[in-house]
Amino acid sequence: MKLFAKMMEVSVIAVFSVLFAGYALFIYPFEKLAEMMSAEVKEKKLKYTPATEKTVA
Repeated sequence: MKLFAKMMEVSVIAVFSVLFAGYALFIYPFEKLAEMMSAEVKEKKLKYTPATEKTVA
């Protein structure tokens, strides 16, 4: 029974590790790319970015 419990624990950890790695490698980069290309995100960045004064050197 101890062996079965340990195997279940290891299998659950392995499943979540594979899911996390799959998300990190295959989904997250496309989400970031879509965010960078989004016109709505660009508008909000312009709206909420603090204005800085340009100084002449």
